[in-house]
Amino acid sequence: MKMNKLVKSLALTAGIAASFSSYADFVEFTVDESYAAGSGSMVVADKINGGYVERITFDGAGNFTASAFATFGQFFNGSNSLNTGLNNTYSLYATFEAQGTADSQGNVEFFVGDTGGFQIFLDRNNDTGLSDENDVDSVSNTGDDVLLGMSDMIGENLGTSTTINGKTVTAFDFDFLDFSLTSEGDQYFVSPRPFSMMVNVNGDFDSFAQTGEQITRGDVSAQFYDVPEPSTLAVLGIGLLGLGASSRRKA
Repeated sequence: MKMNKLVKSLALTAGIAASFSSYADFVEFTVDESYAAGSGSMVVADKINGGYVERITFDGAGNFTASAFATFGQFFNGSNSLNTGLNNTYSLYATFEAQGTADSQGNVEFFVGDTGGFQIFLDRNNDTGLSDENDVDSVSNTGDDVLLGMSDMIGENLGTSTTINGKTVTAFDFDFLDFSLTSEGDQYFVSPRPFSMMVNVNGDFDSFAQTGEQITRGDVSAQFYDVPEPSTLAVLGIGLLGLGASSRRKA
């Protein structure tokens, strides 16, 4: 289940009044596809969508480390998907890493990152991928790839997994602060100027146990924003824990 659906569900069942998208002013951005593929036009979008593979390891003492490889296949503007050269003549991919703590309360499991980073790359030949689909470090065919931007600072973030009416619902929402473009990134992301300095990464994941090393997959979206407003993450966390307690009482 996607993040917005999860939040809407919780708003109805646990009285949460705001969605994740309300805590930040996501902005439109323009990319120059002629820089990526040698030809193409300007694309105005507000979201990049794709999928990812993640390795997450729990140490048994309440800590985790995670790394992920994501491929982005489509631009969106609002609810409209855009027909562009992305994933046709060229591709974008990203790598993530995070370290933090994990815990559970009732039927709600959650994890919070303390440190981490995000990097996004341009693959002009549209041929970069994992040589082993279960190994996020086996990235191959990177010779023509260009680093577009990066962040090495995590802001507010939360990942949760809970069971609602017998169905496991998962969601994560991570902010990466001080996102900056490289000189090559300035030629691809051409607007706004200066480019947004923060990126929000959200999506869902396969359910997994908080023990040992796990490989999980899911959907991911990336959006950019300028000045964040107060986050509703704490409200969501309280709602999830309350929902878990309610489910136990009903059981």
